[in-house]
Amino acid sequence: MLEITNLYDNVPNSVPMKFTGKLNTRIVIRTDQKCADGTHTLYLQLFLNKQRKKISCNISVHEKDFDKEKQRIRRSCKSYKDYNLLLEKILADINKIEVAYRLSDQVLTMDKLLEEFHNPTSKIDFVHFWEAEMQRQKELLKPGTYRQQVTMLNKLKSYKKTWYFYEITEETLQDAVAYFKNKLKNKETTINSFLKSFKKYLHIAQKRGIRCPLAFDDIHPRQPRGERTFLMPDELQNLNNYFDDPYCNKTHKIILSKFLFSCFTGLRFSDVANLDENNFMNDVLLFCAEKTNKIQRIPLNKPAQKFANPEYLFAENFTNEYINRELKEICIFRGIRKRVSFHVARHTFATNFLLAGGRVEHLQKLLNHSQIRETMIYVHIVENITNEQIHNMNEIIKL
Repeated sequence: MLEITNLYDNVPNSVPMKFTGKLNTRIVIRTDQKCADGTHTLYLQLFLNKQRKKISCNISVHEKDFDKEKQRIRRSCKSYKDYNLLLEKILADINKIEVAYRLSDQVLTMDKLLEEFHNPTSKIDFVHFWEAEMQRQKELLKPGTYRQQVTMLNKLKSYKKTWYFYEITEETLQDAVAYFKNKLKNKETTINSFLKSFKKYLHIAQKRGIRCPLAFDDIHPRQPRGERTFLMPDELQNLNNYFDDPYCNKTHKIILSKFLFSCFTGLRFSDVANLDENNFMNDVLLFCAEKTNKIQRIPLNKPAQKFANPEYLFAENFTNEYINRELKEICIFRGIRKRVSFHVARHTFATNFLLAGGRVEHLQKLLNHSQIRETMIYVHIVENITNEQIHNMNEIIKL
């Protein structure tokens, strides 16, 4: 923690003092007091609105190694490069605070300057704003939504721990997206999820009067049109055989019970995790969907009834991340060469429901889609499968 003291104590007399409304800074060396090793501490002097403060730079050098005119460490000091970089960073941080307040038409006082310097707040730093606002909304957000937005925030932090509002432009946001795509190898769906969260919190900030060059409504996350991974009937049978195998350990049985139950009901992970015996009435499942907060009624087919065994379906409160890791290992073991996560179960249910002759309007209700166009994605998938399978008839007559 940098030390803050009143400038009136031990200020070098040679330093000119400016008391205009403009912020002025200067790096000085305290010559009237030596450290135990004979060095002198460097301070950052701040002059703003007839107030003056000094902040220790946490750097001490011999007086001969400091250039008072250039306000930098001379080459005669062994660590001059590192020290000068630290001084540049301190001055740059102060400048960013001043610019952020000026661009947002906020009044910068000495107290605000010192507070922002030591703890950049949500008024100027978007990352800090996102985190603070998300914590404020924690009790209002669905647990799954909160977890997803935490993941997106952590993704942003991996790219930029501090992002001042005045730095947010279309170009800098494109740079962030390029980093996620090229460096982190994120898929389009992940990037779109990030952009949706980014847009949400930027919208909240701008509604509260915080300005930045990029308007929230200029951000347009694209509706993902990528391929949806799903399991075909033979792959479901493969996993069912493993579930029935006496060598299948209990952890895998629990995970497969939850996953395969979803493959035959279309439930999201959050809804499966919330189930208990009270949700079952004979062969009907009744529950309140966490994402939409709507009551759903789903008749249970025979496979779903099998995997609704309370010994496994309600056992263990495994996280989605843990289940996804284990599903990957299970599929590798069973020779299924697909990237399988728990959400694949929902795609599997939708695709196989239509392949079995189900109607798209019924599927929309079962998946609780608000718009039919969301459900139509699965219709296109089934059409592609049908177009491929018709060529299987080529084997009937050899031509």
